[in-house]
Amino acid sequence: MLSDGKLKPSPSRAAAVHRAWQALTTSGVVLRSAERIALIEAARAAWSGGAAPGHGSSAGGLLAEVAHWLATDAGGMTGEIVADLERRGLDRFRYLEAVGVVARLANIDFYARGLGASLPAAGGADRSVPSGEIAPGVELTDGWVPATGPLVAPFTLDALPAEGEALRALHEPMYMPMVEMGDGRYEDVLTRAQIEYVAARTSYLNECFY
Repeated sequence: MLSDGKLKPSPSRAAAVHRAWQALTTSGVVLRSAERIALIEAARAAWSGGAAPGHGSSAGGLLAEVAHWLATDAGGMTGEIVADLERRGLDRFRYLEAVGVVARLANIDFYARGLGASLPAAGGADRSVPSGEIAPGVELTDGWVPATGPLVAPFTLDALPAEGEALRALHEPMYMPMVEMGDGRYEDVLTRAQIEYVAARTSYLNECFY
């Protein structure tokens, strides 16, 4: 993975991408491997200009609908849309895990594209079983998802602990370690100011409301 690119990633980032990809294609907390792979395929189809799936009620149809929304207009998701998905059969935990899958997929795919590398292939689904591990005491928030506390971007998925950990395992090598967030003097290949400029510009171009 990433080895055929025109540019070479740092070893730590390459390793993080590899781990993230392996995790994405196996079962998660509430979604099976096949469902997560279907999300990957639907999001990639949306990024390639594919039409939105029909308004359905099957499990696969609802996940494809969510993947298309998240891939093409995440900022357009509203509480009403998420509530409608729930009424049609997609509970909030499945929606939350879908958000995590598509978000991490975007990181992996667009990083690979930036390097001029091939996108990793999903292959077949495995037979692993969802863990079912949900954090105790979670509540719905004004972000329409179950949460363990106030919604802060790196901890948004923590109602599903393994998903929260997977997010941060990719977030840290791609951005900076959580323990360094308060250090304005932190630098990697880029200075902290350069890192934040790239992050802010990318967020603006992607219409990130956070």
